[in-house]
Amino acid sequence: MRKYFILTLTICMGLAVGACEKKEAVKPVDKGVNITTAQVLRKDMPIVESAVGTQTSLSMAKALDPTRIAARAPTVRLPFPVHVARNLKIGQHVALSSFDNLGQTIPGRVIEIRPGLNTSTDSMEVIVEIGDGRAWNPSGSLRGDIVMAVNKGALVVPEQAVVIRPAGAVVYSVEKGVAQAHTVVTGVSRDGLVEIRSGLKAGDSVAVDGASLLTDGAKVSINNPSSGQNPP
Repeated sequence: MRKYFILTLTICMGLAVGACEKKEAVKPVDKGVNITTAQVLRKDMPIVESAVGTQTSLSMAKALDPTRIAARAPTVRLPFPVHVARNLKIGQHVALSSFDNLGQTIPGRVIEIRPGLNTSTDSMEVIVEIGDGRAWNPSGSLRGDIVMAVNKGALVVPEQAVVIRPAGAVVYSVEKGVAQAHTVVTGVSRDGLVEIRSGLKAGDSVAVDGASLLTDGAKVSINNPSSGQNPP
């Protein structure tokens, strides 16, 4: 009976060791977090102020009288913040778009800046004439974008590259398959790009898709599409 017990224990231990060895042999290789990357580039970034308004009452009245539509272009009332309105100039270009069709942009120009202050919204009315001789009478609210300045040669990354961590805004650079966290100071955001004022340099390769899954020192597997991920 004792020999039988020892033999049985030996067989069981042998099976257990074999099972462990088999499990270790099929352990998957850690390929890291799957990401795409882009380079930090330099690009002129416009600083744009926007306001949402409607056509003026006079403009809407003229729209109801087809004989007068051609007499004068329609006008739009845009309530810009006081600090913005006071820096605008007569004749300044405005890009107008309708919420009915955000893909369509119509040029306009500032023809009047009303001095009266709306104390409830801390804004001033800016009257914009729709230019290019177009009789454009959209329904609903309109958006007006005015370029106030341009940051020349700004460092930019795709907006997906910037993730929020307890330390603040972070971008992960990638070198030799390893992610490195960089706390950055961001600036202007426009058209899917974010300005980086400090924390990176031009030419750095940064994580884009999958960046939110990374930690400092994490291994990564780069899977860029054939078209590339560089900002336009």
